[in-house]
Amino acid sequence: SSGINAEYGEMMEGSPEAKQMMDRLRELELKHDDESNMEFVKLSREAAGSMVKSICGNEGFNYGREQTTMTTLTVPTSHDGEFDVPVEVYTPKDLENETKRAAYVYAHGG
Repeated sequence: SSGINAEYGEMMEGSPEAKQMMDRLRELELKHDDESNMEFVKLSREAAGSMVKSICGNEGFNYGREQTTMTTLTVPTSHDGEFDVPVEVYTPKDLENETKRAAYVYAHGG
């Protein structure tokens, strides 16, 4: 946690705009009126858009994406009503024809 906090601090020092945005988001988190909520959503979307753009421009990310295939499946559930949960499966291309391969499954709600 302290390493993450240090990295975050360095990032904020290097980008006054990012620090200003994060400070404003923290302020807005404590307010519960419609105008503040709308501004919070707007700023969050801007921050997410910048982050996604940065990730998609990363050579390592693009290389990894080129080396995998993505398929989907659904898993039925009834814990909170009857519905199918979509599951994305990412498989390294060099393991596509393997029948015995390990899997890591991560699921979260909402």
